[in-house]
Amino acid sequence: MRLHFINSILFIFIFYGCAPVFNEFQGADTVGKGNTHITPYMSTSKFLPDDDSGDDSDQDMNDNMGIRIAYGINDISDIHVKLEKIDGNGGFVDGSIYSLGFKYFLYNNKMEKYRASFYLPITHAQQRINSSGIIDGGGDIEMGGDDSRSFTLLEPTLIMSSKLHELFDFNFSTKFIKQIGGTELDGDIPDFGISFNVSGMISFPEFKGLSFIPEYGILFWDGDKYSHTGFGMSVDLSRFKN
Repeated sequence: MRLHFINSILFIFIFYGCAPVFNEFQGADTVGKGNTHITPYMSTSKFLPDDDSGDDSDQDMNDNMGIRIAYGINDISDIHVKLEKIDGNGGFVDGSIYSLGFKYFLYNNKMEKYRASFYLPITHAQQRINSSGIIDGGGDIEMGGDDSRSFTLLEPTLIMSSKLHELFDFNFSTKFIKQIGGTELDGDIPDFGISFNVSGMISFPEFKGLSFIPEYGILFWDGDKYSHTGFGMSVDLSRFKN
């Protein structure tokens, strides 16, 4: 288990410098022509050990804080900008993410209960790794300076929402993450992964234009699993127009 965990940590350092980021914090709905939604959020990512490893303890990897801004081109399509700051636990790594995406509304039944949309972001991720203290192949501590890397990712995403109550939506999304540029991955590490997120979108009549979004997700990459747990708050700026 120790060797497997060390290999997983090295994979994380090599690729993102922390657990891969795959959060969503949005439902299937588009925001409407000329409208703007902003969604600040925070989340924590963990490495999940194999079920047969004999170690049931999750490993905390990094904390993320970010904001998503969505602007309605028309009633069925949006442009999204996402900015995120990543802090790796232990102080070994930090990073940032910049994403530009297009969202298109695919389906809405007559009662507006079930909806689906397609979201296509292109993401640029930057990392800085403090290599001091990283274990080398011989099991010794390898001292060194900082290492900076960057990655460009394409992340086609399918998002589905179901209105379980007038004030509550259940959201499910699946995302395919594919590296299309930047620093080459070392060894036999694949350049793709797949993730799944579930979230609720909770609205309160007392806070018009505000929705609260708790979210949980899981990512599968190179035979390893990662999870994230987070919370976001969506603000519909059109509600504040005079």
